[in-house]
Amino acid sequence: MANLTFDYSFQPSEIFTNSVVDLNLYVTNNTNDTIEFEGGPNSDEIHINFPQGSGATKLVTNVGFTANSDTKYFSCAKSASDDDYVITATMNVPIPKGGQIHIIFLQVPINDTPGTAPVTFTEYLGSADPATGTRDIVKTQPAALSIMAYLQQQVVGLGQTTTLTWYSTGATRVVVTGFATGDKQRTFAVQGDRPPYKGSCIVDIAADLDSTTYTLIAYNGNGNSDPSVQTYVVLYHGDAKINSFVAYKTDDLSQHNEVGSEPLAVDQPVTLYWYLTYASRWQLKPPGKPLNNPITPRQVTPGMELVQAFPGNYSNMPATSDYKLTAFGFKDRNPSQTISFKLKPVGIGYFKFKDPALTQVVWQTDPADWLAVEINIPAQQPYTFTIWQPGGKFDVYYLGSNDTHPQIQYFDYTKVSGDQYKLSWITANLTSLTLNPGNISITGDQIKNGSQTLKLEAAQYRLTGLASDGSKIDSVLNVPYTGN
Repeated sequence: MANLTFDYSFQPSEIFTNSVVDLNLYVTNNTNDTIEFEGGPNSDEIHINFPQGSGATKLVTNVGFTANSDTKYFSCAKSASDDDYVITATMNVPIPKGGQIHIIFLQVPINDTPGTAPVTFTEYLGSADPATGTRDIVKTQPAALSIMAYLQQQVVGLGQTTTLTWYSTGATRVVVTGFATGDKQRTFAVQGDRPPYKGSCIVDIAADLDSTTYTLIAYNGNGNSDPSVQTYVVLYHGDAKINSFVAYKTDDLSQHNEVGSEPLAVDQPVTLYWYLTYASRWQLKPPGKPLNNPITPRQVTPGMELVQAFPGNYSNMPATSDYKLTAFGFKDRNPSQTISFKLKPVGIGYFKFKDPALTQVVWQTDPADWLAVEINIPAQQPYTFTIWQPGGKFDVYYLGSNDTHPQIQYFDYTKVSGDQYKLSWITANLTSLTLNPGNISITGDQIKNGSQTLKLEAAQYRLTGLASDGSKIDSVLNVPYTGN
């Protein structure tokens, strides 16, 4: 089989024999590329096999324990067909460099024979060949008085905590020193049904320290001169990191679905996904007001959010819609990344009279409902319809008499029978006219005032007219098919 793609580590990686422990498994992407974990009904899988039995190279007495995922979108459960535990995902999840899946195996029963037990991992990732490998867990026979300890996480961000866990034998109390806040030294009574006895507490790190050491002393007796044994762990401060900040076309977070450099329609939504480590908080700054600690993934519509951020000030709209992500953390080392979306220009849906008598004016943009528009209907025609574009440019369209610009003054439909519809129009200042779909060329007097009866084949029809100077006008008509 192939070599493992992910790196696997256990916390703790050394444990006492004949104990019941919680094992933290960290599945880490230590490559230089993002690994796409395919989720859903046909999810990628990672199988974990704990060697079962009583020997030195066996680890557990049985595989009846449970597992929880501490990472969003992932789960871990015992296989129905064998003794493996299987990690799957509910959706596609990109795991960037430094990204992790954290699984906690609860109440794992360790056998009573010292030795080194290899836990086997098998990866089934996409179409790649299965990969397999092992990671060792060391079992140690405890002494009459002994203690071992581990941190659930060895690195935390500013203001973050983790759990310090220890196992002891022969002790009546455990003293822990090194706390950043409150009592710097705390005493914990040893409790439990049978040794080794488990104890735990929440630990943190001072805001200005790169690291702090927690010392654990197990005492057998009532006074400080009693027999004792000690160990220590070191907790480190990690700088906030943005491991990944990516835009996807939909909520499918697969690499083939990433948004490229092509411009977006102003009404096109995209999904933002980010992966942070050691960040105490974060901020997403869209074109409008900043958002504090938003949840990822997050769907946004860059064009619409841009125009909403510039009400009445459309001339100052930038050409791109920008989203800036900032992670805040230790010593104000606050990285940021920005994704900029180019936008397609907004076209005209229609600027026309609602009726063939050319009285009531209606308008729409293409895409619809773009806010950056101005309508001017003076006492005397022509009327104007101005569409402001991203970047502050604008296009002006004209309607009515006393004007030489291309106009589609009326465009509507009537139902004839069944799926037959009659489309009618009135135009001005045009030298050619085309009806789509079908690329139907309208000729002669039909350009100025005409109609076309056709079998309905689409929900939307478009008239495109050209003036003698090459300028163009469009008008879109939505036709709801109603049957007989």
